[in-house]
Amino acid sequence: MADGRSGRNLSAEVYESLSERIRTWLYPPGHRLTEEELCVEFGVSRSPIREALNMLAEAGLVDKAERKGYRVRKIDLQELEDLYDTRLVLELAVIEQICERGMSSGILRQLRKRWKELLDALPAMAHEAALEDEHFHEALAAEAGNRVMQKILKDIDRSIHFVRLSDITDPERLKKTCQDHLEILAALEHCDVQRAKELTRENILWGKDKVSNALKEALIRAHGLV
Repeated sequence: MADGRSGRNLSAEVYESLSERIRTWLYPPGHRLTEEELCVEFGVSRSPIREALNMLAEAGLVDKAERKGYRVRKIDLQELEDLYDTRLVLELAVIEQICERGMSSGILRQLRKRWKELLDALPAMAHEAALEDEHFHEALAAEAGNRVMQKILKDIDRSIHFVRLSDITDPERLKKTCQDHLEILAALEHCDVQRAKELTRENILWGKDKVSNALKEALIRAHGLV
């Protein structure tokens, strides 16, 4: 290529761009992806496009149908609830491992500082809440030291991102999210595993309760019905 990028790097760039569009519902379930259109958009040959589409299929983000190309995979309510149940099990295990290993004082200070800043900035931080929430939970998973568990939780976060966008919005929920995270950090600092697990369970189940409405709202927005 003229810019010196390898085919694999091009495929990775296309994959990241398309997966972000799917994750944020710019491409809703059922949206069709064609090699021809993507080649034109990204200005590359079919090879990196085809590889990127196959990567999306392997990641479970699109379905590949014979002679029909690729479509963004449909997701149902039961699958979303199962993802939250799986997330709950893993995040409670994260809490246990952190309390056993101890938490880095540097990470603890960094997370506490950030969530105090967000709390003080309410409601101006509303547009940051979903990503900040993901970063918080992924930082805890990294602290647990289990890379497999960390990857699974990151994949789950990508699938439920749109729920967070719908869930953490109103002023009271924003405030509670900040306070919950600060309390979780305090419990982890003192290795109070039961309190940390109680707060984490409450935080995750709140999101699970919002799944049905979030799915409906996302579908309505994605298909331009509002």
